Amino acid sequence: MWQYALWGLIGAATNRAVLFLEACHRVKGWPWAQPKGPGGGVYGVSIILHLGIATATAAALATTEIVANGFVAFGIGAAAPVVVKKVARYAESIIPDGEGDDRQLRDRGDSDAS
Repeated sequence: MWQYALWGLIGAATNRAVLFLEACHRVKGWPWAQPKGPGGGVYGVSIILHLGIATATAAALATTEIVANGFVAFGIGAAAPVVVKKVARYAESIIPDGEGDDRQLRDRGDSDAS
């Protein structure tokens, strides 16, 4: 299983390298350089998080029958940050915010909504 997690990490690193090259071409320099970029620390943390998300996702899926070989794990690692972002966005959209719940209770006349 750890081999598949490693392939997921390699896939994520490859994806990140492509994103880095695109960003360098877009800004015509280092994408983290200030004043327009976030700075090296923020950029470094984003890379670590990106690789961690992909490795964890590939490791989790390696416990199932979905991951049959290293190539599949590589693809999962490359796609994991995008997929996890979309799943998180969907989850946030279906969870009601607390403010709306209080407003609904007030509109109904419930006394517990203080």
